[in-house]
Amino acid sequence: MQPTDPADLYRNGKHAKELAYYSLAPTGPPRGVLLLLPGFGGPAERVLKETDLAQDAARAGFVAVVPTLNNRLHLDSAGMRLLGQVLGRVARQYPAAGRNLCIGGFSAGGQLALAYAETLLLDTTRQTWRVKAVFGVDPPADLANLWHMGQRRIDQNCSSLLVREGHSLLETLGRAFGGSPEQFPTVYQQYSAFINTSPTGGNLARLAATPVRMYCEPDMAFWRWHFCASMQLEDLNAVMLRQLVACLQRQGNTRAEYIETTGKGRTNGRPFPHSWSIVDAPECVQWLQTCLNR
Repeated sequence: MQPTDPADLYRNGKHAKELAYYSLAPTGPPRGVLLLLPGFGGPAERVLKETDLAQDAARAGFVAVVPTLNNRLHLDSAGMRLLGQVLGRVARQYPAAGRNLCIGGFSAGGQLALAYAETLLLDTTRQTWRVKAVFGVDPPADLANLWHMGQRRIDQNCSSLLVREGHSLLETLGRAFGGSPEQFPTVYQQYSAFINTSPTGGNLARLAATPVRMYCEPDMAFWRWHFCASMQLEDLNAVMLRQLVACLQRQGNTRAEYIETTGKGRTNGRPFPHSWSIVDAPECVQWLQTCLNR
């Protein structure tokens, strides 16, 4: 779609400076668009291999779209511009889709999916897309909490991989927002899809009337055995995701769901609870279909 990537939105050794998107055409008349966002550093094409969501959605009448956006923990203007361009092209190619949009994402892509839905819903008079549903697959929805999670990774110091991840999180968030949540609380609040210290969840309040699903597989035994024996539940995304759904439910959202799985997470054929595979793709697509009809 674009031969260059001046804002460094996409990390991929093969096509490091190329912005594009993958799409699967619906097998019948298009009923809507399903936008799927990769995790941090995950190639867009891998989404089509790690989950059948796109393929099942296409068979159900969705235009399934995966953009090359994987180098952000927060949705900035460059990311917004890319998503707008992608959806603009899709709308021109499939006008019969009716601007019905469902959005989902894995890990950091789930945070972006929530934030993008919230942004579109902020001004429905200017936005032509109608957000019908949004879901996240183990996303870090509260970025202040993510910063503190990174700091705990460093302090625990029991896995070189987790320590590197902790330093990477603090460096990435600090560079984007200027420093820690204590130093720049309003910036973290601006870009977080959810603020657990706010009664209405901050930006999350915009989703009070939108179907929302959060998927999670908090397998503490796996993380303690393979990475760090001192890890606690708050070192995973599960606590925040439960609070996110509860926050929406308190605001009257009867279609907000927290879906917790056991033993479904796999990556490259091996158990790994932080993965696309925790989503039951056919059932999720059925849910998305009901959201189109609401």
